[in-house]
Amino acid sequence: MKASKNPKSRNILDGYLVLDLSSMLAGPFCASLLGDLGAEVIKVELPGEGDAVRHVGFLVEDASTLFLSANRNKKGVTLALHKPEAREILDRMIARADVLIENFRPDIRQQYGLEYNRVCRVRPDIVYLSITAFGEDGPYRLKPGTDHIFQGLSGIMTISGEAGQGPVRAGIPVADMTTALYASYGVMGALLHRQRTGEGQMICINLLDAAMCLQSTLMTEYFITGKEPVPCGNDSPFAYPVGVFRSADGYVTISAYNDKFWRSLCTALELTTFLDDPRFDTGEKRSANKEDLRPILAKRFSARSTAEWLAILEQTDVPCGPVHSYDALFSDPQVIHNNLVRSLPHSGLKEVRILGNPLRLSQTPAVERTVSPLLGEHTDSVLSALGYSDAEISEFRKKSVI
Repeated sequence: MKASKNPKSRNILDGYLVLDLSSMLAGPFCASLLGDLGAEVIKVELPGEGDAVRHVGFLVEDASTLFLSANRNKKGVTLALHKPEAREILDRMIARADVLIENFRPDIRQQYGLEYNRVCRVRPDIVYLSITAFGEDGPYRLKPGTDHIFQGLSGIMTISGEAGQGPVRAGIPVADMTTALYASYGVMGALLHRQRTGEGQMICINLLDAAMCLQSTLMTEYFITGKEPVPCGNDSPFAYPVGVFRSADGYVTISAYNDKFWRSLCTALELTTFLDDPRFDTGEKRSANKEDLRPILAKRFSARSTAEWLAILEQTDVPCGPVHSYDALFSDPQVIHNNLVRSLPHSGLKEVRILGNPLRLSQTPAVERTVSPLLGEHTDSVLSALGYSDAEISEFRKKSVI
């Protein structure tokens, strides 16, 4: 069993080695989360090319901001995995690793000799995380997929946006990020199992399943009622008034989802005459008659500024908030107090601001140590630590193995 090199370490995964062979977002972000908890993470990329998202979106040095967002806390190594010499190097890395993360299509995985059974012969107690698009097998097993595809296939696009508007994509890569969170949860569970039993295991997750599980609230209702959900825009599908209203100078979000908050809202808006209105005296009626209620609320909210309404609503304990732009968000006093933004040194930009880990662990805090690596930045040092001489490393480079 793998134990921490330092039992008194304040990092949960201190002494654990994670090999990140994945690309795009889900696998890399999972690996960076494990790095936040203290694991040493080595990211393996193809020489001269690297992870595909290095070249997608706004570029900074040899990487995009998309790449920077998902690859902190890593050492960067390049290996031409189709070459036998690279496979030998990788086997030496696997022999020392606790976790291997890959998101190759099943046919590519086989081509590289990275099937779970083969990896286990090198490291029997490895925790092996396989991330696929649609699943390890089945009719779509060899199809390529991206977050955009999964949002459509999983149903997310049909429940987003306004009724009659047509399919709408969520503004963030929800399938990728959800998969990463599930995957890191799975890896931590597998490491705990290994600590107890000495057994490694294979973890399989696919982005289609993760995107579907993100919708468990609506899908549970669908299973029970058989009714297709409809997009409801900024309203909640479960209660009303829960939504966004235009103020005199912006927008206000409110969530008066039960009778208590409904009474508080009516008090704040000086609409207490509607407390006894038979159209709105229960939560079910307010939802059924929201088209009658909406213009009443909209008229009141348009009379004052966002700041004025927030002050009034907070006095009556109504859940409420502004609709922030990013500029406004990072000037918000609570966001500043929470100190989620981190500044990490970067070779090309002096420093890069990133979002840190939202976990607040009292004894073993998550730590964002380094920004994403340059392509192959740590190849020489990692190979040296594996026992390769300078001459051997030079020969690997001549043969384009690294």
